[in-house]
Amino acid sequence: MLEKRVETISDDRWKKIIEDFQKLHENEERIELQLELEEAQRQMKEARKEKEEARKEKEEAHKEKEEARKAILEADKKVEQMVRKMHESGMSLEQISAYCSLNVDEIELLIKS
Repeated sequence: MLEKRVETISDDRWKKIIEDFQKLHENEERIELQLELEEAQRQMKEARKEKEEARKEKEEAHKEKEEARKAILEADKKVEQMVRKMHESGMSLEQISAYCSLNVDEIELLIKS
């Protein structure tokens, strides 16, 4: 009878040990999955941050391009005004051409526009 009781206790303990081991294994798997999830979330956050930085850089480049375009248009407008004033003050197209490094055809276009 004592032997049977020892065997029963022993079997119950083995079952408990096996159950505990299975729970431990399941917990380890959950922890690994949680770590993988956290890493994936960190990578997504980093990717979003990089995407936002790229968007800001693109926007800044667009602004700079627009400012350069406006500066060119303003410079062209000033050249046109200067050529018109020169022409109105009596300078010939050839004189204006020599002074501004523009050919006569370009000067005529500026004056007509």
